[in-house]
Amino acid sequence: MEIHQGYSFHIKDEFFDIVQDKYLMSNKENGNYRPHFYAIQDNKNQAFY
Repeated sequence: MEIHQGYSFHIKDEFFDIVQDKYLMSNKENGNYRPHFYAIQDNKNQAFY
């Protein structure tokens, strides 16, 4: 996936079915919508966010 600065990206519902991580925010939990994440690019290694 190529990330473009200043754009919003949506994670598919299927991602939350596949990735079972207890520390990951839950998808559509308690009547809420999909969680939002903010990515910051690493200055030392720009391949990491």
